[in-house]
Amino acid sequence: MRVCLLFTFGVSLNLWEDKGILEREILLYKKLQEKDVDISFLTYGGKKDLKYSNILNGIEVIPTLKLTESRNYTISLLKSFLLPIKLRKLFRSIDIIKTNQLKGWWIAGIAKVLYRKPLIIRGGYERLVKYFLEYKSKKKIFFFKYIYNYTRIFLNDLLAYKLANEIILTSDLDIDFIKKTFKLNKKKTKIHHISNYIDTDLFKPLNLDKKERSVLFIGKFSYQKNILNLLKTFKNLNNFSLSMIGNGPLEKSIRNYIRENNLNVILLGTVPNSKIPEIINQHEIFVLPSYWEGNPKVLLEAMSCGIPCIGSNVWGINNIIQHKKNGYLCNKSAKSIRKAILTLYKNEILKDRISRSARDFVVKNCSLDLIIEREYLIYKHILKQK
Repeated sequence: MRVCLLFTFGVSLNLWEDKGILEREILLYKKLQEKDVDISFLTYGGKKDLKYSNILNGIEVIPTLKLTESRNYTISLLKSFLLPIKLRKLFRSIDIIKTNQLKGWWIAGIAKVLYRKPLIIRGGYERLVKYFLEYKSKKKIFFFKYIYNYTRIFLNDLLAYKLANEIILTSDLDIDFIKKTFKLNKKKTKIHHISNYIDTDLFKPLNLDKKERSVLFIGKFSYQKNILNLLKTFKNLNNFSLSMIGNGPLEKSIRNYIRENNLNVILLGTVPNSKIPEIINQHEIFVLPSYWEGNPKVLLEAMSCGIPCIGSNVWGINNIIQHKKNGYLCNKSAKSIRKAILTLYKNEILKDRISRSARDFVVKNCSLDLIIEREYLIYKHILKQK
């Protein structure tokens, strides 16, 4: 059985390494190789991507930067439509085509039509939901721009789902949404809920001393993560410290805000995923106050480490966290985040209960072994239908 994974358009193995997520993202496919599934990675990197072959357990890497490279994004996009023809030898030789995200699915879709190969469309999150929630969270909405972009994304995703033999989404909320929005209830295509996987042997409770009154945030420094309100929280939290792992477009603004308000906030930059469990276990509380999420790996990783987690009561978080059972839900305001942190800090019984339940939830629903088996069964099923 040979499966070709098409990376998200513009993404490479080298980019994964720069973000510190390379080891995490390749783990599933390395394990599938052990089950006699031959994996090929079609990436948008250059020759640098080939240097990772020694850690990929035999996974083939096909970098396509030379075939799509251009200073102009539109030209690069147009060149990508020719990849199924230029790489026809590859697509003729594989059994299953799979996308890692919806962005770039058209290459897989063209290859499916040309070479009659079964197609698995995977979405880490539903793009139309993300776009709607992003605009909903903003005070100013340019109506015509919103309608144009919504329509463009709708038609793109509709075509992707209609062409797919199987669809994988990481959230039941997203599955319900696409069934209703794209009228997929009567479609023969099977839609699977497969959560983002967590290596529960790596992300586990460790017997480490915790920094007193310490809070941890992990994520991209972007508007979506509601970082300004998180920082405002610490203007009125005496003796508490906040550690932040990540980077992004708001980093300069964040550094300025921290300096101007003399906040006890430490920016740790990008950290390799394998080093994060130790950092998580050194903190008392994890917080993710986003405006919206898909199926946040950082939240699941923190829960797997048995650290009490606070999340905003929004799409993508409130379907994971059950309030005061396996986590604590708050509103998006600085006042609400502050109240949640103080409530957890002062209530040891609640913290302990949440910690145990959080770990149990991830082990039962998101463990790597469980996700590998679900993924493998989809491959077997799709080949039986050929």
